Amino acid sequence: MMAQRATAVRTTPVETKVDILLVDDDPTKRFALKAILAPLGQNVVEAASGADALRQLLRQDFAVILLDVRMPVMDGFEAAQLIRQRPRSELTPIIFVTALDRAETDMGRGYDLGAVDFVFAPVVPAIMRAKVGVFVELYKAQQELRRYRTQLERLVQERTTALTAINRELEAFSYSVSHDLRAPLLSFNGLNQSLLEGYGDALDPRAKDYLQRMRLASDRMTSVFDGLQTLFRLTSGEIHREQVDLGAMAAEVVDEMRATNPERRMEINISEGMIASADPRLAQILLTNLISNAFKFTSKEPAARIEIGSEMVDGDTRMFVRDNGVGFDMIYAHKLFGAFQRLHSQSEFPGVGIGLATVRRIVNRHGGRAWAEGAVGEGATFYFVF
Repeated sequence: MMAQRATAVRTTPVETKVDILLVDDDPTKRFALKAILAPLGQNVVEAASGADALRQLLRQDFAVILLDVRMPVMDGFEAAQLIRQRPRSELTPIIFVTALDRAETDMGRGYDLGAVDFVFAPVVPAIMRAKVGVFVELYKAQQELRRYRTQLERLVQERTTALTAINRELEAFSYSVSHDLRAPLLSFNGLNQSLLEGYGDALDPRAKDYLQRMRLASDRMTSVFDGLQTLFRLTSGEIHREQVDLGAMAAEVVDEMRATNPERRMEINISEGMIASADPRLAQILLTNLISNAFKFTSKEPAARIEIGSEMVDGDTRMFVRDNGVGFDMIYAHKLFGAFQRLHSQSEFPGVGIGLATVRRIVNRHGGRAWAEGAVGEGATFYFVF
């Protein structure tokens, strides 16, 4: 038995026709114009008067309207005026078709009423089709753009719904971290401290060392939980932008850090006039993290320098925090802003790796971008644009 081969049938999508409104009180002229437009392959809807045209416009939209100037009861200009008063047809192209000569036709009034062109009798079929064809193609392009916009809006809505669900899950996880996980850890810390204080003298040095290591590990885990909660909090709530003086805000942060590190001798330069549109609370957190980062990674420099400023590049105002600290290898720059990503050991520079992740989260919420440049042993510069 011969096997039958299945053949796929390729279907050509059917092109949607658009509607053209033809308005003329003379049925013979309507018939002639309809025949001229037939090669365009579109739907030609006829109206025998201005009033009839208005009724058609209540039912549907048209790519273009061909409107006779001279009609009884309501002439073409009066009909055009009423068509333009209807919101859905106020931008619909109108081509006036008339047997009057140019001298008898008030073309200025027609253009004032929104006409895009005039066609005078005798009508040249090729010219008529060319003029109408332009507006047919324009209408199709507008419809296609409208379809894409609808699809995009639907996609945005779907993504928004998905992100809302994810944020709810993150909030639930954050609650779990702050209550279900953190509480036992605090209890463990308390017991550890009680052992060290109550039985420290009875413990041998090795046991005491173990307890102290456990305490340090517990403290680091608590810091991780605190960092997670910080990140989760930054994903919720509204942004309240206002004009913020980042220079003055940076000076306050520097004063606080100098107070907690009185032994440090540092050269710190802060530019004036660094004004940005930002949420003040989030801007404060961002600057605190960047300046704290610079303080930490210049801690081994005998002549530490930190510069906080701005520069204009390609029309963008870039804010930056620059230091002469240990720097980093640019090959690992993509890891810098990841949560809990660290390029230096805990023994060299303690921390949990949440500061720069917080910076990027804040910048992203402002619709901006953040990046870093640096070299090993030559310091680093952290940029951000709101």
